[in-house]
Amino acid sequence: MSRTKLIDAMAVAIRKADSSYFNEDYTKQANAALAALEKAGYVAVQKDFPRDIWQKAADAMKTGQMKPDEHVKNVYETILKLTETK
Repeated sequence: MSRTKLIDAMAVAIRKADSSYFNEDYTKQANAALAALEKAGYVAVQKDFPRDIWQKAADAMKTGQMKPDEHVKNVYETILKLTETK
């Protein structure tokens, strides 16, 4: 999904979440925006992780011989699991 389409999807979600002109529920809007991201296949993660996450990822990673793309995918998926906030 392109950045423009993603922004449009989030805008629609926010608009549907809270159509009031006064006393907007920003938490409801934020939840709708995150749900739109997840529906589009994205997840919001912080840019920099706490130092302990890297050690936890190293401990949780698969070991042994694997293709470089498999290794990168494993690192990415492990970090996402460790930082998931659901």
